[in-house]
Amino acid sequence: MNKTDGSMQEERSAKGRRIGYWPLRADCRDASGEGRHGEASGQLVFDEEGAVFDGIDSAVVLPVSAETDGSRPFSLALEFRVKDGKGFLPGGLASVYSEERMEGWHLSVLTQAGVTSTQSNWRNLQFGWGTASGEDVWKDWGSPGDGRMVSALCVYGGHLYAGTFDNAVDHRGRVFRLDEAAETWIDCGHPDESNAVYALAEFKGELYAGTMRYRASGSSIPGSPNEEPGGRIFRYKGGREWELLGELPVPDNDSIGAMTVYDDRLIAMSFYPHGVFAYDEHGNCEELGAPGPEGKTRTFNLAPYQGDLYIGCNESGGVYRRKLDEPWTYCGNVPQCSQVYCFSTFHNRLLMGIWNEARMLRYEGGTEWSDYGRMDEELEVMGVSVFNGKLYGGTLPGGFVYRYNGERSWEKIAELEEQDPNIRYRRVWSMAVCSGKLFAGTLPSGKVWSLSRDPLATYDESLADGWHQAIVTYDQQRLALYVDGRLVSEAACDSGTIDSSALAGLPVTLGKGPQCHFSGVMRKVELFDGALTAEEIAALE
Repeated sequence: MNKTDGSMQEERSAKGRRIGYWPLRADCRDASGEGRHGEASGQLVFDEEGAVFDGIDSAVVLPVSAETDGSRPFSLALEFRVKDGKGFLPGGLASVYSEERMEGWHLSVLTQAGVTSTQSNWRNLQFGWGTASGEDVWKDWGSPGDGRMVSALCVYGGHLYAGTFDNAVDHRGRVFRLDEAAETWIDCGHPDESNAVYALAEFKGELYAGTMRYRASGSSIPGSPNEEPGGRIFRYKGGREWELLGELPVPDNDSIGAMTVYDDRLIAMSFYPHGVFAYDEHGNCEELGAPGPEGKTRTFNLAPYQGDLYIGCNESGGVYRRKLDEPWTYCGNVPQCSQVYCFSTFHNRLLMGIWNEARMLRYEGGTEWSDYGRMDEELEVMGVSVFNGKLYGGTLPGGFVYRYNGERSWEKIAELEEQDPNIRYRRVWSMAVCSGKLFAGTLPSGKVWSLSRDPLATYDESLADGWHQAIVTYDQQRLALYVDGRLVSEAACDSGTIDSSALAGLPVTLGKGPQCHFSGVMRKVELFDGALTAEEIAALE
């Protein structure tokens, strides 16, 4: 740890494996002697810590290298610090990825909010390889507690958590944790007496749940006999214990409709009454008001994007945004949209999914939105997720899952709810990425399914503040992901699905991935022409 950059360079060069070293202290030059100098783009700034990426357009493009197209083993090491406190997503650290084909590898930090009601992923480091020919494999994980809707999925502390509506035993909303090894759901209790845990989010290293008295008539299924109000935020204490953080200060409060983290606050939105509120970890509450001409518009979901907090509205209200110290600003709407159900960030752009067409729209700035394609004749997009370089959406009334294929084209890849003429609406409401898979939760069967496809190594614990070292290795048989010197995840590769010709001519880009550009600081980037061993990785420290 006390060696200078120069002495480390000399030692590693003696091994004959390092083929590029970019300190990123003052410029993008290669200090390995190989002459692979990078080129900065966007608003990239250098300071004494490293290169500062703005989360909007800054990146470093390295020379095209045959060592990183999948035809041979390679390793990449770098140090980074996330800066997402002001509403920027962490984004991609490094990638060789084609946006047009949606193929290639990426080292990314995934944060997803606006997944209908929930912040499903928070600072989850991932190393994956998206291909054109991977096989879709779905698995049924059953219904947590035999509830009727999986209203929230959230990754926390290395596990997948599910919030449910109307548990079969007592009609309460509960939280469950998936035990993948045992293929069972562990009951984590019911925060209050209401019928739904509708929203989940990680905030400052702890898991929070928002409760609701869900009115099932909106889904055209019988209502719950449990009429106890929700509208409270709880902090998970372990086991089946929950601690009250706060209750929304609105008249007739009964519902938390969505939660996310923005500007060092936990943002919670009322669902049936109107109102948006910012909480700190001590329960102190700041009222942000509701958007709309009279400040009374009902709202559906929340998500941060490039420095602002965005909110999707009911009542044909469209989309608004704000900062904590600024008022709501109108961002437009589109025809056929009376409800904005979800947000996603993909290829560095903000997307929304709507009712009463299952259509995605892309934000173009101001009040303009462009068409991102409709999912056949479906009526609503709800669960939406970036998963290993591709974008997925869940729909109503069919209970289908679609994958985006580019050029406004969506392909139906799964039917997760059995078709029944007696059931009007089938929903794929929630999604989250965990343990290398995409999970999706449904209504009215209340099941959780998972999709396995291309190799994806995921670190399912949130990255703490401060500096981290990430090292990835590829040996043509597996991907491996190391965090701070420790192997945290690996995934097997099918050599038949990784097409090196698809990446020919594509450079390694630092500070960009399939979801968005990186927001933070990066330094000490090293590229090797082989898959480093655990011993060699330990020596990098």
